Amino acid sequence: MAGPAEADAGPRIDIIARLKARLEGGHRAEVQLIETILGDLHFAMAAPIADIAARAGVSEPTVTRLARSLGFASTRDMKVHIAQALALGGAYLRAYEASVEGQHTSNQVVATICSRAHAALDLISVALAQSDLTGLGQLIAGSSRVVIYGSGGNSSMAATELQNRLFRLGLNSTAYADPHLQSMSASVSDKHTVIVAFSTSGRARSVLDAVAVARQYGASCIAVTKPGSPLATAVQHVVPFVFEEDQNLLYKPSASRFAMLAVVDILAMAAAEAIGPRVLELLRRVRQSLNTLEAGGGPMQPIGD
Repeated sequence: MAGPAEADAGPRIDIIARLKARLEGGHRAEVQLIETILGDLHFAMAAPIADIAARAGVSEPTVTRLARSLGFASTRDMKVHIAQALALGGAYLRAYEASVEGQHTSNQVVATICSRAHAALDLISVALAQSDLTGLGQLIAGSSRVVIYGSGGNSSMAATELQNRLFRLGLNSTAYADPHLQSMSASVSDKHTVIVAFSTSGRARSVLDAVAVARQYGASCIAVTKPGSPLATAVQHVVPFVFEEDQNLLYKPSASRFAMLAVVDILAMAAAEAIGPRVLELLRRVRQSLNTLEAGGGPMQPIGD
């Protein structure tokens, strides 16, 4: 049997999903017990077996049998996983309970999302007030190659979008979300390479590893990340990414995406201004090439969006 260290190394067990799955087809006592546990996870995590059994109206051995049928060595092990589930996903579980009270109207949905977007943009504008974005634009513009890293939803989206912005400026830019490609691309960096790494947490392992490799070969590394995070301390240049996540997470996309896209546009604009008027000819060519692909439109339409 695997020891505690080996168990921790494997995938984390989703005890909530396992309990819900056993609600269908379980015998009456087991179903009562599971409903009791799911109805009050904090109680199930902290209470003695006797109290859990009494509240559910079942015997103590039923609690033990449930723990073992879920794949746990003991009821204590089951309680540990309940505690982990609350720590990792408690906000979503609370949001689900709150959703029973009713849903938002269409106007409330619009107002909620837009207000959170405005708040995220206001916060990032304050956070960037002291940053030397002009200098970063010059650094990007003067590079022979811009390699962009992101891992996860927001960060990988931002990496791809920055590539989309920079190639229009005539810059050799490539975005990577795959951990192996991040590491391999970093290994062919040199002193003329600029790395731009996105990570909201500053703890993405693959991004940290790629930055470390790139710095060995003299690359200049920029991180758009949480101040004071491991990634922030691993690079030469930090663009502080500050945001406040909404506590009500139910069905609501993270407003940090808007702030991240604003940073992408800021870096792209700073690079464009560093390059100067030559950018206008490149953008004209892009516009010209799209005339054969787009029906209608006009000179004020977004370029390739």
